Parts: sequence; structure tokens; C-alpha cells
Amino acid sequence: MFSFEYTHSNYTDLLKDVADRLHVKIKDGWLFFPEDLGSGYVRVLQIANGIDVLILNCRFSKDWMLHRKAGTSEYYTLRFDELSVEKEIQVGIGGDVLDQKNGKLAVAYLTSSLFDWYYHGTKGTTFKAVDILLSKEWLGKLMGVELFDDILPAYVDLKSRSFNMEPLDKVYYELMNEIMQEEPVTPLPLLFIQNRVQLLLERFFTRIHSRVSLADVQSVIKQEDIYTVLRIEKILTENFSTKPKSIEELSRKATMSSTKLKKLFKSVFGVPIYEYYQQKRMQRAGELLSTGKYSVKQVSEIIGYSNISNFTTAFKKHMKQEPSKFSVS
Repeated sequence: MFSFEYTHSNYTDLLKDVADRLHVKIKDGWLFFPEDLGSGYVRVLQIANGIDVLILNCRFSKDWMLHRKAGTSEYYTLRFDELSVEKEIQVGIGGDVLDQKNGKLAVAYLTSSLFDWYYHGTKGTTFKAVDILLSKEWLGKLMGVELFDDILPAYVDLKSRSFNMEPLDKVYYELMNEIMQEEPVTPLPLLFIQNRVQLLLERFFTRIHSRVSLADVQSVIKQEDIYTVLRIEKILTENFSTKPKSIEELSRKATMSSTKLKKLFKSVFGVPIYEYYQQKRMQRAGELLSTGKYSVKQVSEIIGYSNISNFTTAFKKHMKQEPSKFSVS
């Protein structure tokens, strides 16, 4: 299995790390996949106002996992992703997990660097994407300060309770396909690509504004509460080899009641505290197994299991696969 983790805040550095990992060279922002991973390319470019764009068009010939780990530097990724799935793909954002079996997943959605995000797919997956990296400041200018302060937290709240993914329609498809007409030997004018990216941005945020304004969002979570919950999440998941801290301990560190902490945590991450803890625990186990450096028994001990049978049962429940099969191939 091919597994890649990153925390980059720009696509140029991300592409360099992917190239190093795959032992291939980048030429003018293009990276072509080696045959043992699949076919196709990743393309990175920067357009006006310092906006980073990543264009992906590939087919994986082995199981794969892409994982952007949560960080403290706040930025956003607007994703226009089309995945044709032969077997299965799992999408994770924070505590939310979506499973898609066979068929197609074609969606536009916004993710924040404050939350974990990953795709875990099987071989045979075809993946087309136009992903746009946006700073908090840029989004503030785009949406206006008032809209940014009101609409974006509401969107985050709405997303965390159920994936707020917008299906790609004919207009999105046309814009993506026009961008993907580019090839190294026949480059498109940068102004052409820039125009299509701006149209994607405008369409998405116009629709977000109307959806969130009309949505039944009971309350917008305060920004300081989001940061408090993120701090508690880090404390909760910093060491899986020991027993997790109790709700009482966590609420003291959050300086709020246990009732408020549990409610806020579920609002932000979509699941109760200890259910989230178990999800992250199994995700960490998957990361360790995918390196090929540890046996199933070693991984079970690292994440705090004394009984390998219990670990196997828990892993299969969350990752939809036996731990013995979740390894580098």
C-alpha cells in the first residue's frame, strides 16, 4: 500500500516531498507517477494573489492512503474531486468518516487545516482533482469580514455533523475538464487556467452562502470554543499507549463543564469524545502498519492493546480491513 502524510501549507513543498518519496523528478511543476504506483500525473501551479492550485489526474494500481494531518496554522483547501471507485474508498474529516463502495464520488467541499483529512482507497481507483489552497486572510477578503466570521464557522459546524459535500454538476465538470486539457508539450495560457479556477471559486462560495444561510444551523460555534476543543483533541490523542484521560480531566483542562465540553466536541468533530478517540487510535494503527516496519502484535501494543484479538476486531470494525492485510505492498 502507498501511504503519504503531509502538513504542508503550500503545494510546491508538497510536490517536492511526493517526488522524493516516489524517487521521480519534477519538471516545470509536473510529476508523473511511476509504474509501480499507477499512471497519470500531479500538476502544481500558482496563480494570481498567491493562490496554489493542484491538478491531479491518475489511476492507482495499488491500495493507497493520503493523509493531511491537522495543524495549528489555519488555512483551507477547496477540493473538486472526482473518484471512480472499483472497490471502496473511505473519506475522513475530523471525526466524520464516509464509506463509498464502487461507483463514483464526485464532490466539491472545503476542508480546514485545523482538522485531520484523509482518503483511504483501493487499487483501481481513478482520481481527478482540482484542489485550491486558500489562506484565512484570502478567504476573509473573498467573503468579506462579516460573512467570513458568520458563514464559515456555520459551514464548519454544518460539515462536522454530516458531510457538507456538494455534488459536481455539469458546470463544475466543464471547468475541471477545461483545466485538465493542459499537457507539458501543449501548455495552456496561465490566464486561461486562472479564469477557470476563479469561476470554480465563485460558484462554490456563492452556493455555500445560500446553503448555510438557509440551513437549520442551531448555533454558530464561537471561534474560541473551536480552538479550545482542538486543544482538548490534541491532549486526548497525544499518546495511545496509555489509558485516555477522563471526561472530568479533560473538562478541567478546557475550563468548562463536562456537559458543555461533550456537546462542543460532538458539534466540532461529529462524534462523541471516546468514539473519536477510538477512530484516531485505529487510524494511527493503520499508519504504523502501512510503514511495513511493525508486526500486527507490535502495533497493537504501541496503541495500548494487551490482547491482539481485541485489537484485530477493533481495527477491522473501523478500517474495514484485517490488520494483517493493511501493509505496504
